[in-house]
Amino acid sequence: MHLKQKLDKAEFAYGTWSQTGSEEVLEILGYSGQFAFTIIDTEHGFYDLGHAENLVRAADASGISPIVRVTTNEPHLVTKALDIGAQGVLVPNIATAEAAQKFVAATRYAPRGNRGACPFVRSGHHLVTDWAEYATRASEDVFTMVLVEGAEGFENLEAIAKTEGLDALMIGPMDLTVSLGIGGQLDHPRLQQYIIDAVKICEANNVKFFLPNFFQTIEKATKATIEFRKLGVKYFTVGSDKLFLTAYMNQQHAALRDALVAA
Repeated sequence: MHLKQKLDKAEFAYGTWSQTGSEEVLEILGYSGQFAFTIIDTEHGFYDLGHAENLVRAADASGISPIVRVTTNEPHLVTKALDIGAQGVLVPNIATAEAAQKFVAATRYAPRGNRGACPFVRSGHHLVTDWAEYATRASEDVFTMVLVEGAEGFENLEAIAKTEGLDALMIGPMDLTVSLGIGGQLDHPRLQQYIIDAVKICEANNVKFFLPNFFQTIEKATKATIEFRKLGVKYFTVGSDKLFLTAYMNQQHAALRDALVAA
């Protein structure tokens, strides 16, 4: 099922981040059946779009919808992300409506946008034989999401949310707390108020609101998710492949250490 269909049918959905660049780890995330999507992070993950293509293949194979996070809001990067088969694209550091419009235009073929056209791409099974059908379907299926991370973006949040063709808006809570002078305080009342305001703006403009949950323990992440749901949030990212690996290793180490001490 395509990501748009998953999210439209779900009252609540969450995904995670893929930063290690490991196809096997991404497949494990997919085969777990726990996540609707994963964000293949070419901004903070140390790999490029060439390698991201293999990660998209792993996502397709294991049934998890791939969203590619590009490094900057440049049409050629958006085109490449879609050409390799991403179901959605996330573009960071959006602060104005004009920037959001530039991004959305890069995700659609003419006449709806200016996405670069080529029939020999993975998204078209490497040989598009019916361009009209392919271009129409690709423009309709693509999932577009912007990441608002700073104070300027929040000042323009309503204008950004009104962008025609925009499916979703995500805020970057870590960057936002830094810009607000409350760096890292993810449970600060000022951040919670920003979330409430963002949820209302997105609902009013029929745009899905996504929120990363960056709490690093199961207890804190669970508590935060419950609290965010009360604020009206329906779509989350939870942890990352790096966090899951690190947390399990720490858990096992602690258990073995305690067992050895007890012995």
